[in-house]
Amino acid sequence: MSEHVRQGEAVEFQCFGRRMAAKLWGDADGKPTLALHGWLDNANSFDRLAPRLPELNLIALDFAGHGMSEHRPPGVHYHSFTDIQDVIAIAGLLGWETFNLLGHSMGASICSELAATFPERIERSVLIDGFIATGGVTMEERIGQNRQAIEKMLTAGDKTPKVYPDLQTMAERVTQATDQSIDAALTLVQRGHKPVAGGVTWRTDPRIRFPTPLRHTRETINLLLESSVSPALLLVAEQGDKWYQGEIPDAEAHHPNLTVQRMAGPHHIHLEPAYVAEVASQTRAFFGLSKTSGDIAA
Repeated sequence: MSEHVRQGEAVEFQCFGRRMAAKLWGDADGKPTLALHGWLDNANSFDRLAPRLPELNLIALDFAGHGMSEHRPPGVHYHSFTDIQDVIAIAGLLGWETFNLLGHSMGASICSELAATFPERIERSVLIDGFIATGGVTMEERIGQNRQAIEKMLTAGDKTPKVYPDLQTMAERVTQATDQSIDAALTLVQRGHKPVAGGVTWRTDPRIRFPTPLRHTRETINLLLESSVSPALLLVAEQGDKWYQGEIPDAEAHHPNLTVQRMAGPHHIHLEPAYVAEVASQTRAFFGLSKTSGDIAA
């Protein structure tokens, strides 16, 4: 391992004419690893886990429209397809022919889809409480969401984000809407806010909340997963999100190299101080790292 271990240093990439932001962690000479955060989150999602993986050359991205990354152009929808395209483009800018994936929630779903779409590029994936799934959306609902997505986009400029007096109030609102602790919420809010008149508001593009068009069916997901060849570890948070968990048996039946490990804890299990050490231990073991080098308090 090189002498300099990076601790969340800022970096930016130009991707299809947009600025995408990220944080650098660990050993620049280590195994290339991209960390992908969840829906409405940002790269700070890995602030507690990444320091426990210092041997990796880990880059935690802000997806388009999240964190410090620029938003997609007017009229362009947010979709896993374009997120995967961004990730592959950034890997190309880095000169990474193959790399590991580390994802949470939506980021984990994107990781599992990416690994199936580009199986020759991915070596190993650790997926934290998320996996590609329909979420129970029916064919009829999927068709309806296509129309809703267009209608929402046509009126995208009609709403303004809510303003909060300070970061503490914003973080408290997050804890009311999710199962996050105030510690976890404050970590994400630090990168996810911007100052405005009267206080602070979200940097996140409001269009991310629009219905997702052109969603996969269960049949297409099954076919995709059969193309996966790299080993994947799915860490299921027992008190976490349920949208994908009912489809885990389908994932196991069609993914040729998937290990499922259930753990006690909430959805942001990798960001919560009480649970991150166990997530780090599982991640280190799966990536083949030593048992001792990651014992870093974060």
